Amino acid sequence: MPRSVAVLGLVSFFMDVASEMVYPLLPFFLTVVLGAGKETVGLIEGLAEGTASLLKVVGGRLSDRLGVRKPFLIAGYGLPALVRPLLALAAHPWQVLGFRLLDRTGKGLRTAPRDALIADVSQEADYGKAYGLHRALDTLGAAIGPLLAFALLPLLGYRGVFWLSLLPAAAAAGVVVFFVRERRVPPAREPLLAAVRNPPYLRFLLASAVFTLGYVSVAFLLLRLGELGLSPRQTTLAYAGYNLLYAALAYPMGTLADRLGPRRATALAMGAYAAVFAGWSLAPGAAAGLALFAAYAAFIALFEPARRAYLAQVAPERERAGAIGLFHTVEGVLLFPASAVFGWLWQVHGHVAAFGLAAGLALLGAALLLRPPR
Repeated sequence: MPRSVAVLGLVSFFMDVASEMVYPLLPFFLTVVLGAGKETVGLIEGLAEGTASLLKVVGGRLSDRLGVRKPFLIAGYGLPALVRPLLALAAHPWQVLGFRLLDRTGKGLRTAPRDALIADVSQEADYGKAYGLHRALDTLGAAIGPLLAFALLPLLGYRGVFWLSLLPAAAAAGVVVFFVRERRVPPAREPLLAAVRNPPYLRFLLASAVFTLGYVSVAFLLLRLGELGLSPRQTTLAYAGYNLLYAALAYPMGTLADRLGPRRATALAMGAYAAVFAGWSLAPGAAAGLALFAAYAAFIALFEPARRAYLAQVAPERERAGAIGLFHTVEGVLLFPASAVFGWLWQVHGHVAAFGLAAGLALLGAALLLRPPR
């Protein structure tokens, strides 16, 4: 495994520790400390995630045009570290909005160049392993961050935790500056839309778009666990366990994706998602819900490295970051209506209809991905 892949995994580990120390506390900080309403929380998060989604294609395209990756990683990880004092000192909701927008701007700028750099330095036969290792370290950070926030909040308060999150964020930026090595790529000259017009990429984009319409936030699964009888504290522990299981399985599942082939592994993961969501619609109690949550962790551990590996395969080499960014932007735009429709179906027609629709869309996405080219 190339050294740069492990280094980028360490960077993501530190940044996810920093982000997840803050993210679970933000709704309470906004409503309890700053007196904002729930609609303000929704507006801030919607604008923040929308900014990240739209900027992914911009960061990727600029990286290809300039033929470099590392400057975008420095900006993408350095900016969230620099603006953390804005959150710790916030006295008004608009200041929290400013922090979230700048933080998500960094994510938008770094995501596609980082994923492209992993592919640049890896052998194609090992893409699944490389992305699996990266996702394992990233998710380990996502599991540790909330646990640190949970332990430190009674001692330091909201602002103290926000200040402390500066340390892992600064560590992430420092590792990028001093330890990440990139392989220079020839600058891209062809327009992005012309470059990505190859059939395998377009088929993957279409199949992923259909799948994404049924690919909803894990928050809905936590809500379903609550309906099945788990307390909020038990649900929090289940979420931590989910992240730890995901982190443990990501590398072996990435290895499996290499053996099966990333396209077949991605389609298999989509089919597993359909089966798990069909199970969620019929789960009789909390024990079944926890088993399904563990199965969902296994799904995501296979799905994330497999689809990233296949995307790196079908993206044109000189337009790799732009093609990856376009994919993530399309996905980000579709995630909002997916969650909105899922929530509406659950509220109006019950959980069976919502989970059933998601399962059907996942099966359709898998079928489109496996359909032989004409």
